[in-house]
Amino acid sequence: MAAQLTKGQVDRLAVDDIVVSVRHSEPIDISALLLDTGGRVRSAEDLIFYNHPTGPGVRWSPEDATLSIAPRQLPPDIHHVRVSLSLEDTGARFADFAPPQVLVEDTAGNLVYEYVIDDASQESAVIAFDLDRAGPGWQLRTLGHGYPAGFAALVTAHGVPVGGPAAQVYRGPAVLDPGQEVALSEIRNGDLSLVKMAVGWDPVKVHGPRGLRELEIDLDASALLFVGHDLVDVAFYQQLSSRDGAVRHSGDNLTGEGKGDDEVITVDLGRLPAPVTAMVFVVTSYAGHTFERIRNGYWRMVDGSTNAELVRGNLRGGGPHTAMVVAKVYREGGNWRLASIGAPIEAGHPVEAVPLVSPYL
Repeated sequence: MAAQLTKGQVDRLAVDDIVVSVRHSEPIDISALLLDTGGRVRSAEDLIFYNHPTGPGVRWSPEDATLSIAPRQLPPDIHHVRVSLSLEDTGARFADFAPPQVLVEDTAGNLVYEYVIDDASQESAVIAFDLDRAGPGWQLRTLGHGYPAGFAALVTAHGVPVGGPAAQVYRGPAVLDPGQEVALSEIRNGDLSLVKMAVGWDPVKVHGPRGLRELEIDLDASALLFVGHDLVDVAFYQQLSSRDGAVRHSGDNLTGEGKGDDEVITVDLGRLPAPVTAMVFVVTSYAGHTFERIRNGYWRMVDGSTNAELVRGNLRGGGPHTAMVVAKVYREGGNWRLASIGAPIEAGHPVEAVPLVSPYL
């Protein structure tokens, strides 16, 4: 039975090769960008669409306007395949029609995923989903991010030369591995004052006396605010707001059940006290559950004013650790940067994590 996906959902790809198509009342072009770890193409050859229908591991079919993707045939330096849709009529907008329906099938024609992009509005192009390397396999992550500047600006923002330089407001989410970082202004130009840091995970399934059941796991996201190496404030499940109200926690998710983000921390960057030099996001397990119990874990930073995803990374599970130093937002001059850390630690409470965070400040 096909999985009905919603925006922001992550699922490990269980088939070798896939065929992507779209149902819509209007003519739509489907394309793929082959991206490195920094979310950039290696050259213009990494854009696969109707004018350049074949690339390593990806083929656009002129007969039925589908994309065939064979992840095992992708070059080792390709870490993400970004699939986008664009209306053939560049003057049209998705809000003028019923939502596009993205279908992902295996090579035998069996429907694996279905995703309705139901919140696209005044855009003629939309980023539908990404395929990301995840250990030895791949995972699919739905995005549904509209791109108001259109298809040409979308591919230009990822490094494909198309005509003259395009003004970039939003490039699309950067994908960071541990040790990588990015300036938030490189992803979205202009005033960026409100951001949301979100984490999500699914509990693993185990065999029980009545078949498969999910192991509940209670992970807790926290934001630690530092001046230099000194902790000055915190927002977590027992203190849902920093003292000045600039950082707010959505509340505790006890199981990881449900679709989408499990816990969200909203940060008003403009209200953070000037002495604050860094904000570190950690995930801990109060009950001592280890990360061996989670799957499809992720973190992401979202523009709080538009809900456009800015940066994301994997909250990798599988280890015996009970906590992780996930990422750090810090000031550099007048700009904010985000660094992916992804360091496993042992902690059941955010305060216990403080001395373990110090090396990353």
